[in-house]
Amino acid sequence: MSFEGIESVNNDFLDLLISRRSIRKFKSKDVPDTYIKTLIEAAHLAPSRANTQPWHFVIIKNQYTRKLLSVAAKNQKVVAEAPLIIGVFSLINTEIIVSKRTEELVNVGTFNNEIKNEADHAFDNLNQSDKEVDPALNASIAATTLMYQAHQLGLGCCWVKLIEDTEVLKILNVPSGYYHAGLLAIGFPDENPKMRPRIDISNLIHFEQFNKMKSKARRLGNTCI
Repeated sequence: MSFEGIESVNNDFLDLLISRRSIRKFKSKDVPDTYIKTLIEAAHLAPSRANTQPWHFVIIKNQYTRKLLSVAAKNQKVVAEAPLIIGVFSLINTEIIVSKRTEELVNVGTFNNEIKNEADHAFDNLNQSDKEVDPALNASIAATTLMYQAHQLGLGCCWVKLIEDTEVLKILNVPSGYYHAGLLAIGFPDENPKMRPRIDISNLIHFEQFNKMKSKARRLGNTCI
């Protein structure tokens, strides 16, 4: 297999990905509630393991709360100055909801009962630390979807994860049993950063097996961003 000589397909979504930046300076303008609703709707449509949809979103506008979160985030100004913060969280022990979700998948023909049983018991022998991998993945997919929806609406967004998670949980009164995926600082951008450097794609692509046929990947990499 080789991509040599093959042009990329033009599409609006790829252009959206190319133009997105992490924004850390915002205009002093509130984000309309209609925009916030759209952001949450987009995040809620993200895929999740066994369709568990274990995420929760805390919408924060209060200036004092944003200041407290900024301190927890190593005094990053973006958290205090963004007009909107959305905290993204995910239920850790999804075994308490997974059976209902997988039953829905059986009803629509996505799973058969054998796969449902495997999904329902996937975490039975995992320790608590290993169980946190799944909510991290699920919540991160939702957060990423929200970020791109924000960009499509003309908003800027910065994902903040350099932060004391336990402090965030305490400040936002999050009950035990939830994973903190990060804070999304959102607002109308007041900067236009240059594109961040990207690793050459030829160093990231493998054909059929890891570290196989990288010379073909290099030819692809020459045509990419």
